[in-house]
Amino acid sequence: MNCAMGRNKDLRTRIAGYERVIAKHEQKIRVELAEENPNELRIAAWQREIRVWKEMIGRLSRRLNRDW
Repeated sequence: MNCAMGRNKDLRTRIAGYERVIAKHEQKIRVELAEENPNELRIAAWQREIRVWKEMIGRLSRRLNRDW
């Protein structure tokens, strides 16, 4: 097997993992916002994590699209 093929699979797996975690956090935010008194600090923390993971997905996607 080509080394790049294994690397690409690893990158895709990592991207999918970040996407799953982002979806879970987005669901937590929706649930928290539905509460009578949503915890804004908790929501802000989840939003920060989502922003970081989206940046990581962008970096991994750029690596995935490189022509080696």
